[in-house]
Amino acid sequence: MRAADAMVRPLVTVGPRDFARHAEGLMDDFGLTMLPVVDRNVFLGVVTKAGCRRGEDDSPKVERVMTQPELTVGPEFDVATLFEAMVRYEVICVPVLDNRDVIGMLTRLDVLRAISHDDPHLRVGHAAEHG
Repeated sequence: MRAADAMVRPLVTVGPRDFARHAEGLMDDFGLTMLPVVDRNVFLGVVTKAGCRRGEDDSPKVERVMTQPELTVGPEFDVATLFEAMVRYEVICVPVLDNRDVIGMLTRLDVLRAISHDDPHLRVGHAAEHG
């Protein structure tokens, strides 16, 4: 299965000039720990909950606390291979890019669901979905 087929969430993004407090609120609202940062539809990096809290002042701009992700993939990337890389590099969320446009994000749970859907012997259980 391809990365593009495994993306299930609506894409939530922030801009570099948004306040970190706003980004953290979006992450809380959507149950996320990382958001892509885009400017005019061009992917610039990611901001995490931990990064939002790391700022020097009460609520810095996202551009001051964003980082480059350790891993990105294209829409055609194989999810089984992606899962192996996510475990190896201890990454829990990966941006999916089409050239420099971010088209989605994949978490480990998204990838596990996709893998289990492809393999009838594997199932992501009730505990994983709610825990």
